[in-house]
Amino acid sequence: MIRGLIIRLYPTKQQEVLMYKHIGSMRFVYNWALAKRIENYKKYGKRLSVAELGKELTKLKKTEGYKWLYEVSNATLKEAIRDLDKAYGNFFNGSGFPKFKSKKKSEPKFYSRYDKIYFKEDVVNLEKIGKVKYKADYDGIDLTKITKFKNPRVK
Repeated sequence: MIRGLIIRLYPTKQQEVLMYKHIGSMRFVYNWALAKRIENYKKYGKRLSVAELGKELTKLKKTEGYKWLYEVSNATLKEAIRDLDKAYGNFFNGSGFPKFKSKKKSEPKFYSRYDKIYFKEDVVNLEKIGKVKYKADYDGIDLTKITKFKNPRVK
């Protein structure tokens, strides 16, 4: 059974800063990838794939001035590209064209690798963030025994 879990996190100030870096970096990569796709379509008439955008992202990270992208999880950045690909898929299925994300209107959330999340007593481990204290009110559910997550988002 697939179940959505809402857990209240209590990060330290340093962890909170890292979380906001993940959120901002994910938004930046989404907007960068959207601009790249639009630019490529105008120039060549074809779209860039997720793999091609991933290669471009690697080049971008090595560029002077973008080294800060190494401070966050690479999985988070790649997920922004996959999110954009889903938005394009929705567009071709009748939804509106993907929009650029903004600080004011976008929900502050980021992806965390599912295989790096695990619960122990009163802490949850998140990739690049570390062990964060949490509280959950789920009667009968032992979070320490959950081993599989699908598309986990932290907000």
